[in-house]
Amino acid sequence: MKESKKAILEILKKKSSKKNEKFENLVLNLALQKIDSDSFEYDGEGVYTADGKRIIYCMSQGENFHIQEGTIVIGEMAFRGKKNLKNVIIPDTVVSIERDAFYDCDDLETVYLPASVKEVRGYSFAECDKLKRVTFASVPEKLGRHTFDDCDQLREVFVPEGSASFFRKALHYDESESEYFILEVKKEKKPTDTKKPAEEKKPADTKKPAEEKKPADTKKPEDKKPTEAKKTEEKKKADKKTTNTK
Repeated sequence: MKESKKAILEILKKKSSKKNEKFENLVLNLALQKIDSDSFEYDGEGVYTADGKRIIYCMSQGENFHIQEGTIVIGEMAFRGKKNLKNVIIPDTVVSIERDAFYDCDDLETVYLPASVKEVRGYSFAECDKLKRVTFASVPEKLGRHTFDDCDQLREVFVPEGSASFFRKALHYDESESEYFILEVKKEKKPTDTKKPAEEKKPADTKKPAEEKKPADTKKPEDKKPTEAKKTEEKKKADKKTTNTK
């Protein structure tokens, strides 16, 4: 929803508690003065530039805040003094976090900075009394020396493998004096795709041995019939016997 500077200030007046009204009105006025425009985007939680690329001020009094996708810059003092803020989700479109952006957010406990972040200005997280852990997904090009000043409960700053020396130098880190540790996180190697072993070929169907051929039926030798000559001879013998008997 597009709103003018005057309308934004009226909305803040309604949302702020009497205790914080003057302070928040001052901070918002300072933030708006840095923008050469009288048209702003308001989504019910935060004030952004008309193109949505910069968050100017958090209007929410809640514990959680999700910066809208497409935001590139978290503006100076955008969350300053948000005492109830415990968790903020920074999208992977954010490139720059300006000075004092989260200054004095007393209840903020953990922060995750996506790989898109290239610049973190000084005092951007200073005076965050309950901040315990910060994770950098990548190494920024610029990192302010006083980024984490007076974060009394900060104990762990996780950084990419091989980058600890950069962070120590940028933050003027002295292990003997600092209460937090800069810890490198190893990149998890993605397991290479192991090809499934080729399926064992099934043995070719072995043809059943051809059925043994039954021996051909051997015909019994035919009884040879007596020849005509033999018949004649036998007849003569028979006739002879009859004559002798007479």
